[in-house]
Amino acid sequence: MDSKKLLIYLFFLSPLAVWFSLIVLAPYLASVGCPFSGFLYFFFSETCHQLPGRSFFLYGFKLAVCARCTGIYLGALVSTLFYPFFLPVDNKKTPGKFLLLFSLIPLGLDGGIQLLTAYESTNLLRFFTGLVFGGVLPLYLLPVYNELVYGFLSNRRGIL
Repeated sequence: MDSKKLLIYLFFLSPLAVWFSLIVLAPYLASVGCPFSGFLYFFFSETCHQLPGRSFFLYGFKLAVCARCTGIYLGALVSTLFYPFFLPVDNKKTPGKFLLLFSLIPLGLDGGIQLLTAYESTNLLRFFTGLVFGGVLPLYLLPVYNELVYGFLSNRRGIL
């Protein structure tokens, strides 16, 4: 893999790694009394309900997002890490829409059934339904990102 392609891939991977690290860092910081943990919980509250009963705990404090969101973000991170082993990092082709829709079915069923009935899912099930969806996301997001980045760079002489 040439260094330019690697750098472009790392610019995609790095925010995912930082994002997930902050999710796990929040409970650690809370456990040592660091006030920055409050900011992290507030920051992630904009993307997640953070209900304690639907969250995993670490160091005696809940993660910054719920179990389902944890699965989505971890799935996206792991899938992106393994992406180069299965597809070129400069890939610009997405799989068919079927895979993305298929990955939403477990998440939608679990969440939808909870919404419409008295059924209460488990955090492990929430996590795994999120993991499936999150694991599929980079198969769509990375090619779109590549299309944008490589398209931008190809319009600049001598950059790529």
